Amino acid sequence: MADEIGVFRDTRAVLVESIWWDDRTDEVVWVDITAGRLHRGPIDGAVDGSDDRVVELPPPLSAVQPAAGGGYIAALKDRVVLLDADGRIERDLASLRHRHDGMRLNEGKVDPFGRFIVGAMELTTDDPDAAVWSVDPDGDVRVLGGGYGIANGMEWSDDGRTMYITDTATSTVYRASYGPAGELGELEPYLVGRSSDGLVLATDGSFFNGLYGEGVVARWSADGDLVEEITMPVPNITSVAFAGPDLDVLLVGSARENLTEEQLQRHPLSGGILRLEPGATGRPIHTFGSASIA
Repeated sequence: MADEIGVFRDTRAVLVESIWWDDRTDEVVWVDITAGRLHRGPIDGAVDGSDDRVVELPPPLSAVQPAAGGGYIAALKDRVVLLDADGRIERDLASLRHRHDGMRLNEGKVDPFGRFIVGAMELTTDDPDAAVWSVDPDGDVRVLGGGYGIANGMEWSDDGRTMYITDTATSTVYRASYGPAGELGELEPYLVGRSSDGLVLATDGSFFNGLYGEGVVARWSADGDLVEEITMPVPNITSVAFAGPDLDVLLVGSARENLTEEQLQRHPLSGGILRLEPGATGRPIHTFGSASIA
């Protein structure tokens, strides 16, 4: 069960995403998509973010992940770039073509085999036109699938043989076969009926995910049964991740977007990152260009 909810950062971000623990530097990494800001800071740093190292990148900046060699890989509106160890753009790696201009890249994570998997989202229509791509370290790009409204929270089983991927637009977390070749099998509904956003897998096989618009972090068993609901003091939950040296702190990102001034007054921590100790631990994040399993 979760303990008392605390505040990790209260920086009034427009849209917090891509939270993860960087064990190379002992820092929490996260982005404000809309502002194009990359944040890196200590787990017990100042709540106002004054201890963070912040880099301005071209918005939207939807995801940042670790890359072999000490840098990072990042997703912008329609391109994937490599960042150096300071978080500055080193070079473009791949361009990804959306079906129309009213779209952008969204969730992105590195799979267990060292590839960057990134999805898109619709901004201007309700049509399921978003795709999910796989980007190899040499810059080769493959389309893994299409028909998403908002491609979101991703995870993989420990053996890399199953991928979990969310479409927030259909309130569904899917699972599908996966493997070393990077082929995504047929999607099977797994968690259905809730506005799932971020997703993270714990070492005990349970999942935590943020429910956008519900102000809830849900915990699910490996069989897909709801175990626990943790009510948060912010309505729009966007990202969940384990952090800290022991990966036993659950950080919960949120957004100020889509809230009225009245709602923001009622939920002043919106756009911040909350923290709790859920009685579970996470797994180390995968690194682009370096396979975690054979």
